Amino acid sequence: MFEVNGTKWNIILVDSNSKHLRRSDGSYTIGVCDNFRKTIYIYKHLDSFMFDKVLAHEMTHVFCFEFDLSLDIDTEEIIADFISLYGRKIVYMVDDIVKTLSYLVS
Repeated sequence: MFEVNGTKWNIILVDSNSKHLRRSDGSYTIGVCDNFRKTIYIYKHLDSFMFDKVLAHEMTHVFCFEFDLSLDIDTEEIIADFISLYGRKIVYMVDDIVKTLSYLVS
């Protein structure tokens, strides 16, 4: 369980044929963010690289929900994909730069 902006969320790992991974068009995916249940569902047999990527993608949706960021679904998906691919690199680089330049920042 984790909390974002005062709301508690869960992460549940499920089988590939779980109803929770089924989209409205009948196809299946490997990760879903359910705002109604405040739960992220992720296929439980992903390798660590894919799990990290899917979790970052779904967490982006959580933050959009919790901070009332209303975007059309296509734009939100683009942002979630970008964060899943580059978010960790951005944060780590910022951390390194801040450490390096900490004497300049008061």
